[in-house]
Amino acid sequence: MTLRFIDGLPVLGYLELDNRSLTFVWNWHEPVLRVTFTEDDPPLIGHVTHLDCLPRLAAAPDNLAWLGQDDPVRTRAVLDHAIDLWRRKERLFRDCEG
Repeated sequence: MTLRFIDGLPVLGYLELDNRSLTFVWNWHEPVLRVTFTEDDPPLIGHVTHLDCLPRLAAAPDNLAWLGQDDPVRTRAVLDHAIDLWRRKERLFRDCEG
């Protein structure tokens, strides 16, 4: 497996959600993942913060409507995937080739 980078930060994973592709990028040495659309503008969806204790999604204003804050299904899917990636990150770095 090859580790990919965006803006010098490692990509921990991807998620297909409601026909959109999302990218999860780790801010080095911080319990935070930046979540972006893979192909759309504006790309930033938000940041999943506090992954080491009580994770929460800080949504970007431009994509607040897409997340559907009044309907938590998308928000929950993004949070759940980020938590899963965070828990598996050590294994990911052990198994990658560069």
